[in-house]
Amino acid sequence: MAEETGYPEEGELVLCTVKGIMKAIIFVNLDEYNKTGVVTTAEIAPGRIRNIRDYVIPNKKIVCKVLRIDQAKGHIDLSFRRVSLKERIASMAAYKKERNAISLLNKIVQEKSKAEKIIEEIKSRYKHLSSFLELAKENSSLFKEFSISDKESEQLLEAVKERTKSRKIFVKAKIKIQDIHLIDKIKEVLKTDKSNVKITYITAPSYLISVEGNDYKEANKTLMETIEIIKQKVENAGGEFSSEIEKVS
Repeated sequence: MAEETGYPEEGELVLCTVKGIMKAIIFVNLDEYNKTGVVTTAEIAPGRIRNIRDYVIPNKKIVCKVLRIDQAKGHIDLSFRRVSLKERIASMAAYKKERNAISLLNKIVQEKSKAEKIIEEIKSRYKHLSSFLELAKENSSLFKEFSISDKESEQLLEAVKERTKSRKIFVKAKIKIQDIHLIDKIKEVLKTDKSNVKITYITAPSYLISVEGNDYKEANKTLMETIEIIKQKVENAGGEFSSEIEKVS
């Protein structure tokens, strides 16, 4: 993705890449701003953290909320725990969508310097290339505002419509269930009657929930409902439950 200039706003959700872990501080790169931010362990998760690598590992993409900015010192404080599960899913889905949009335009506009210029111009006006392509799908005259030939416009429009028509949505989350007394009840705890929901064993105590659908909002709703049902079952049985977004595709 093209980088933003300046700094994010306090309270803004930002996609980050974990760069390093040093004692009680996690260093991350804010992908869209190409700036370094820090997350203290207190802002990773509430309560005592047994192993910080259960939440963050180097090179992993995470969604954080901007807490404080000191531009004079170039310092950005972030929080991971203050981002809801729903917000993480939405942010990762938006990231994936934007990455796919950039890949599509680069494929059709094969001259690299021209493609980079077009992306920069579109993002300066519409912020996200994916948002522009959604608008252009309904109003193809928007392509004429940029240096996109008629042939390229036709190819882009056809590709966008085809992706919209055939693309399947997958939302996934990793859950952890910890309590030895739940071992004999685990099948009942993970039982679901929804045909588009798949729950698979990873390694103790982790499981992966995967929801397939044609509409992101519906798939996300089903994922959230499934997580909440399992959480209630685990907590009612006296167990410990945690969840983390694994992948959006």
